[in-house]
Amino acid sequence: MGIEFERIKAQVRAEESRRPAADVDAEGHREANDRITHLIDTARMFADASRAGKVPL
Repeated sequence: MGIEFERIKAQVRAEESRRPAADVDAEGHREANDRITHLIDTARMFADASRAGKVPL
């Protein structure tokens, strides 16, 4: 789980570094936040499934 956590954390940091400032490009900022949220939600879903011993569909 540690390696997967580090991979997700790196992806989130990369997305945050590319995310435009909200006052410069509000729509781009919102889209980047949505991608970050999706990454985190997906990671949580797989972590929960891993703990339960099942693979999410």
